[in-house]
Amino acid sequence: MRFSLASLLLVLGLASPAAAQGPAGASPHLPPAADKTGTDPLNLQQQVDVRDTYATLESFFINTTAYRHAVPLFGRRVRVAGTVPFAFSNLTGLTEGGLADIGADVEWTPLLTRHGGLLVALRTTWDTSTTDAVGLGTHTLAPMAQYVIRLSPTAFVAPYVSYRRSVGGDEFAFDVDDITAGATVVWRPTARTWVSGRVRAIADQQYERTYGDVSGEVGWMLLDRVSTYAGPTFGLGSEQDRGQDWGLTFGFRIVP
Repeated sequence: MRFSLASLLLVLGLASPAAAQGPAGASPHLPPAADKTGTDPLNLQQQVDVRDTYATLESFFINTTAYRHAVPLFGRRVRVAGTVPFAFSNLTGLTEGGLADIGADVEWTPLLTRHGGLLVALRTTWDTSTTDAVGLGTHTLAPMAQYVIRLSPTAFVAPYVSYRRSVGGDEFAFDVDDITAGATVVWRPTARTWVSGRVRAIADQQYERTYGDVSGEVGWMLLDRVSTYAGPTFGLGSEQDRGQDWGLTFGFRIVP
């Protein structure tokens, strides 16, 4: 039972001379501010996301509604973001809900070229949940790196790797120690629409297992600075190891 609860919680919860413009500030290869889709990991603009994510594993489920606000700094080479999630689930045997673990991220693009660039980030969550059903009972730190390769003006692939570790927590907290490797592909058939896919594999060193998932997303611009998106996720791995059976995500995004 405890192993299943940890599985579902953890999945919700990742220079060339042409780029020698310094680690922050203006670069001739800075992604255009006119792109308001929020799909390019290197385009560090101000961004607000409100999304709802539902995930299920066997007879368990968790539904999370999250508000994330990201603010750029230093000429859009750095961005800080905070996430406030509210969730409800039946992971304890009863359906309970409340504030989940809040998140805080720092993102940086040390390398930008006309063919892509590098994003490095530190993603964190903090033990703020008001019920055991929607939190890990510990803080987590997850440094990550993602390299964007532009295949054309309308498509790119972005492999990434991250390492996540729990910090602190009481004797009942879930221990987190995993490595994630994956890739995202984004294609924009028109200036106002996009289709994306992601696949990832997770090596859970704490529980000695490997699992993953594959997901897709379709998005479109409702207004010049407002978009919506939706897509499914399907878990990969054995029934004993995988982090979720399937899930759905739906959201709205504002890029001022």
